[in-house]
Amino acid sequence: MCGIIGYCGQEQAPALLLRGLKDLEYRGYDSAGLSVFAPTGLQIVKTAGRVADVEEKWDRQKPKGDIFCGIGHTRWATHGAPTERNAHPHRAGQVCIVHNGIIENADSLRAEFAAKGYPLLSDTDSEILAVLLDAAYARTGEALSAIRYARSRVVGSYACAALFSDQRDVVYAFRKDSPLIAAKTQIGNFLASDFFAVSRYGDRYMIPEEDEVVVLTKEELLICKENGERVVKPVYTVQPDSRDTGKGIFEHYMLKEIFDAPDAVRKTCEAYMRDGLPDFQAFDTQNLRFQASRIGIVACGTALNAGKLGRYFFETFAGLPVFCEIASEFRYYTPPLLPGDLLIFITQSGETADTLAAMREAKKQGVPTLAVVNTPNSAAAREADCVLYTHAGTETAVASTKAYIAQTALLYMLANEIAARKGRLTQAAVRENMRQLDSRLPVGMANILADCGTIQALSDVYCADNASCFFIGRGADYDLAEESALKLKEVSYIHCEAYAAGELKHGTIALIAPHVPVVAIASGERTYEKTVSNLREVRARGARVLLVTDRNPSAELATIADDVYTIPLRGDLFALCAAVFFQLFAYYGALRRGCDVDKPRNLAKSVTVE
Repeated sequence: MCGIIGYCGQEQAPALLLRGLKDLEYRGYDSAGLSVFAPTGLQIVKTAGRVADVEEKWDRQKPKGDIFCGIGHTRWATHGAPTERNAHPHRAGQVCIVHNGIIENADSLRAEFAAKGYPLLSDTDSEILAVLLDAAYARTGEALSAIRYARSRVVGSYACAALFSDQRDVVYAFRKDSPLIAAKTQIGNFLASDFFAVSRYGDRYMIPEEDEVVVLTKEELLICKENGERVVKPVYTVQPDSRDTGKGIFEHYMLKEIFDAPDAVRKTCEAYMRDGLPDFQAFDTQNLRFQASRIGIVACGTALNAGKLGRYFFETFAGLPVFCEIASEFRYYTPPLLPGDLLIFITQSGETADTLAAMREAKKQGVPTLAVVNTPNSAAAREADCVLYTHAGTETAVASTKAYIAQTALLYMLANEIAARKGRLTQAAVRENMRQLDSRLPVGMANILADCGTIQALSDVYCADNASCFFIGRGADYDLAEESALKLKEVSYIHCEAYAAGELKHGTIALIAPHVPVVAIASGERTYEKTVSNLREVRARGARVLLVTDRNPSAELATIADDVYTIPLRGDLFALCAAVFFQLFAYYGALRRGCDVDKPRNLAKSVTVE
């Protein structure tokens, strides 16, 4: 969500801050701003809209002279409308701040300081951090004391960077439950929400803990306790595939990342496959996966949909009972946890607030935790008992595509390994499954990617002028239907719903009317005929039906659906392969409707608030 960048060094700060904010645009935002130490003192420029709007406004207002220090912010609105008044940075007296997170007791604190006559200039929760810091700083004149006081008063999550008007060219920062990194480079010292914002200047960074404070000056990057005691921190190195390499020949990041899917599968297989068999021993030294008698999968959004497909793999191959939980519900309505449970937490960023909160709740109860993460050294990776990295590479578009493919591929491998250990699959069967995953699946995906023209034409028909769309399927096809509906709704703004095909008759069929689009997924042997029967029901009521199937084109299929798209990959990997079709379907639907494909409205890539 909100993005933070801070800099102090030898280069001109405004250009670096604006560049960093552009690198953070993928997080999703609706306003932006920066504050710098200009020759005349602290200067703030902010506006509703894009970073480009801030840049244009800065160019009109920038003072003469060198500027070596400042902070910047992209805001995703939670408290207060996305207006210039509510945009960050916020200033109170001698203090200027930017904030990522939510201050849960902001209303009571605002009322307290309003009663004292303290001017409050925005509708945000964030402003109270500036007020608290300024009130304490006015009493003590010590930044660390002010930070300690502010921390003692607020409840919630925060990554906060602050400037004090009489401490020229110094940036302070502190965090709780929200991501923050600090990096020392050849051109100066940075802090940011994540290393994407600073990786063009170096590949090494540190992560402050929640009881520490970051202090940036031109000469030094200091991390210390609130009493000033310096802390020696481990230094992490950015992995080569974690760098944003740009869009290349593609118009949008989303399209590039869809085309990256075959490579994401290959790299994930390469990381966890030995001699043609899945092998996680080097990464799960505690053998958590083999000790489990039941698995819980906890995640949000697309990651949860990957987990639901993973549930199918674990239950089908390994015979393990599996339950899936929405992470935002888990913390407040935790299902009964049993001895022998293993909880798997899936998150692309590793910083998803709801997922982290759920993981911490599980750890309180002593349940083993395994994180499936795409981002090295993220909070989930550091806190889980075991971490398995997907190797999808940087995913910049808000809508997750290749990360979903890598997550499901990893879960498929994990389920096969457990099945072999339990004697439910022979080594020969597992080896064949891995061959299908490592070889046939990428080829099948590549064939779909080569058929973009056909998919775009279908998307135009079903998405261009329709206000709603229904997705149906059974079993693993239903799991894929849920992800496909989510993908289309988040990038095209079409109202999409996914239903288990057998549930249509239990209410939903009342919504089926002439020309309503229904996208059906029908594969395999067990459920194909039943899904076809449901298709006949919606078609009899005038719906326009697109069938995505593993069956070869035939005259019979023409009587079932208006349009048929065949993916000739039979078996359990059909869903992974077909996901690429639906990602392209959503992409072209958004493009046809003139939507901002990479940055859909109201959405954020990394959801760092609950």
